[in-house]
Amino acid sequence: MQLSLIEKTTIGQCATIISGVLPQEKKNVKLLSFRAVLPGQLTAAGMSGEFGTVLRDTPCAPEQYLQPGDVLIKRLNPDCAVVFSQPVDQIVASANLFIIRPKPVLDSRFLAFLLENSKLLKRITQLSGVGTTVAAVTSQKIAECEIPLPSLEEQIKIGQFGVLAKRKMLLLREMIAENDRLQQALCGKLYQFN
Repeated sequence: MQLSLIEKTTIGQCATIISGVLPQEKKNVKLLSFRAVLPGQLTAAGMSGEFGTVLRDTPCAPEQYLQPGDVLIKRLNPDCAVVFSQPVDQIVASANLFIIRPKPVLDSRFLAFLLENSKLLKRITQLSGVGTTVAAVTSQKIAECEIPLPSLEEQIKIGQFGVLAKRKMLLLREMIAENDRLQQALCGKLYQFN
């Protein structure tokens, strides 16, 4: 693929970084319940599992509700970037996630591709902790991260390539696992003699 002239920018210039929703629990106060994406739901294959619940005594801000195209990353030990595409309303991200909401100049699948494949996730993490080291991400680090910005048309093509490459990799892993299972079954049959 021949790319046109590519400018550089920062994620903060072409996306809004939104922190996940913090729970707020007060005794003797009626709490509001919000369905939330949890860090464990984000995997290399996308989102999986059930939504969790965040309890608060105040409503969430409108921008905290997830929108199709939002890119989700974990605040601690980020290992993947997932594009939110659920047709579900009123879902928020839990406190241990960041929402990166691309502006019209940035394709969300392109951003997810960059975050996962160009070591951006490693560059925006800071090691912290005592005894156990934890890689943590801050909204400032995300915003300051420099990225290439090809034309939107090229971003869409690269993002689609990233989706297909990830799907291919997952299918290959499944094929390898199935091949291993078949080999073990054959060996088991071979050793079942009387």
